[in-house]
Amino acid sequence: MGRVWFFRDITSRKQAENILRESENRFRQMFELNDAVMLLIDPESGAIVDANAAASRFYGYAIERMRTMMISEINMLPPEKIAEERARSLRLERNYFVFPHRLANGEIRTVEVHSSPIRVGDNTLLFSIIHDITRQHQAEQELRIAAIAFESQEGVFVTDADQIILRVNRAFTDITGYTAEDVVGKSPHILSSGRHDEAFYAGIWESIMTRGTWQGEIWNRRKSGQIYPEWLTITAVKDESGKVTHYVAALMDISLRKASEEEISQLAFYDVLTRLPNRRMLLDRLGRAMAASKRSRKQGAVMFLDLDNFKPLNDTYGHIAGDMLLIEAAHRIARCVRETDTVSRFGGDEFVVLLTDLDTDPAASREQALLVAEKIRAALAAPYLLTLTATDPTTSATVEHHCTVSIGLGLFSGRINMEDILAKADTAMYQAKHDGRNRIRMYEAPS
Repeated sequence: MGRVWFFRDITSRKQAENILRESENRFRQMFELNDAVMLLIDPESGAIVDANAAASRFYGYAIERMRTMMISEINMLPPEKIAEERARSLRLERNYFVFPHRLANGEIRTVEVHSSPIRVGDNTLLFSIIHDITRQHQAEQELRIAAIAFESQEGVFVTDADQIILRVNRAFTDITGYTAEDVVGKSPHILSSGRHDEAFYAGIWESIMTRGTWQGEIWNRRKSGQIYPEWLTITAVKDESGKVTHYVAALMDISLRKASEEEISQLAFYDVLTRLPNRRMLLDRLGRAMAASKRSRKQGAVMFLDLDNFKPLNDTYGHIAGDMLLIEAAHRIARCVRETDTVSRFGGDEFVVLLTDLDTDPAASREQALLVAEKIRAALAAPYLLTLTATDPTTSATVEHHCTVSIGLGLFSGRINMEDILAKADTAMYQAKHDGRNRIRMYEAPS
């Protein structure tokens, strides 16, 4: 009896793996070379999985040593409190903390920690960016109007007990654009951006009234109208009897730091070319969608999309043309779904779409998902007009390219294995390819 051999072209899969590996390498480079102190922490055990060179310099331990340490060896809070805060960060209830950290030489530093969960391989870790705010913290504790108000490099303004501005320093004017003549005799409300509600400000004043101080991140408005992020510390100044006489506010423009953190987040969670969420971000959202599905009993769907006839464009006109088509394809797909859905690029010419909050009835959910899939299929089947610049930048040519898509669909309800539902959608996509391309196929369990 003869043998029959079956072969499957996995070129696209390999390309996707290479693209993902490159994205992870870019994140690794950003992690290792960044001047900000960064740690990767196991949220369950508190073990330090990795540390960058900046962390080694700051804490005074070799990187290899830090990889064997627990975060409780650095954080001076009780272990149970540290575990509680890790759990809050993992549940996305809070991503900003202020902790006392001990260096290798025994010195205690006050640090602010921005911590969020990320997927690294098959594991979920806490990605923590750490800033030393010891100086700000000490300044807050020692702040007195006559001693430091106008010696600080930070912007400073002083109000009376009724919150009327009395004085500002030069740095305040440099940051906000307001001179003393603009604001003296007025309320600090003149700086308000409108981004925060009454409850936010009520929380600030509750802290000042009970603890004598508040510090945190706030969005304010410059005189030009520009809204910007600021680190603000407000301290109540009291006389010998304990009565509040003044309030002193010290502010720092943190626009550059926020931009740096945003850039790191983009590299970690988004595809560089299309700006769509990458595999890591998709898996995170898929996990949340499954948890929500379990609570609401509403179904969700995963679509695996693979562009047909994409490789000839790359071969004929080069990768610039291919990149242009991928960007346009990403825009078309995004226009076909709701804001609550997720469009992700897995790499190469593969995309994944996550649909959430479908119907509780499987048949109705199936029809809803197929309707969206057909909308995407039709959108991607329309001709692509790509304007390619020649060697001479003053000349260009428009290329018309036809590129369809094969779509595989898988439905899910409740919490199941994420890789399993992706594999089902992938299998259905290959069935669409096998059946002639430019088709939609729903995963059907083998009989």
